[in-house]
Amino acid sequence: MDRSSPALREITPDLIAAALFFCTAVCIAGPLLKYSHDWSGFSSGHPLADMAAFVCPLGLVGAGVLVFFRPRFGYILGLISALIALPWFVLTELLLYQNSWISLNGPFGVEPGYREFTIFVELKIFSAGLTATTIVCSSIRLLSARFTWRKRSLNQRTWPALAMGFLVLAVWFAHSAMPYRVPVFGHPAPAELRILHVEKHGLSLHETCVTGYRNSQFYVRRNNRRLFQYRFDTRNVRGVMPQITHELVRVFIGSPELVKLETPPAVPLRSWNAEGWYVVVSDRRLLAFTTEYGNSPPKEVAALFHEIESLAGEEEQPWTVHDVCLGFCYGPAAALGFVCPNEFCFPLALGSTQCR
Repeated sequence: MDRSSPALREITPDLIAAALFFCTAVCIAGPLLKYSHDWSGFSSGHPLADMAAFVCPLGLVGAGVLVFFRPRFGYILGLISALIALPWFVLTELLLYQNSWISLNGPFGVEPGYREFTIFVELKIFSAGLTATTIVCSSIRLLSARFTWRKRSLNQRTWPALAMGFLVLAVWFAHSAMPYRVPVFGHPAPAELRILHVEKHGLSLHETCVTGYRNSQFYVRRNNRRLFQYRFDTRNVRGVMPQITHELVRVFIGSPELVKLETPPAVPLRSWNAEGWYVVVSDRRLLAFTTEYGNSPPKEVAALFHEIESLAGEEEQPWTVHDVCLGFCYGPAAALGFVCPNEFCFPLALGSTQCR
């Protein structure tokens, strides 16, 4: 059949809608069928909403067939089927400690069953976008032929539905994924001193963070990551500071000059080539010294940083960090060790708050 033939042009919108209905049905049904033996983990807590989630794929498959024989009835069925799935999406999202996007920052391979859970979340995100597209597509197809766009009936257009699906995902992502957080409840152990050094060259960033504690323990954490990279490895060295080094730390954190320092907010480096030093004393304030701001840290910062970095210690097993923002959300607060708190503003110490 000629692509330009009137018959093909007439049936193309129905073919696109049927394909959309089938894809949405598969994305919704996939996790439900695979994990139906342990449905309690993915239940919304409301039997009617759970039942609607199971019925929705069947209705969408039926709608995908009916659009070729009874188009209007098929689109009404597709619209209703997609709408009844919305309560399940909303309720299961509310049951998560944070949300689906943050769940993708989780520790794959660390927690038992976590990988299966992230597969469920990925399918849920994708099917949410498809469901929004299905709702708009069905609604447009039900419009009267009197409504036109550029001399063509609006009910034959598909791009508004696709645009709405992308818009829903974009707004959901922007609201949920930023700033960087991980799906873990808890707060980092209070430290006497945290110093982070970041060197950015193009898309590559080299980060080293030293952390010192009251019991003389220290940690040196390093990573080399790239923007547009979802996962990267972090290596950690731990040990015990010699007495002389610990005394240097105590003198530094008690420095009157340090108490008086004020800096702009600690934000990720955006220039093509940049360098940053970030300091947190007694988990009270986060000071930022970067080439972008044009300010330099006190010379004691780099000296103490290199002193602790050069100490001998025991290298721990490396672990993988994930950023669903492809490296753009992971910033100084996360690299300094404040990755567990899920709040936008979280306490650093008594009476102190750090907002991201």
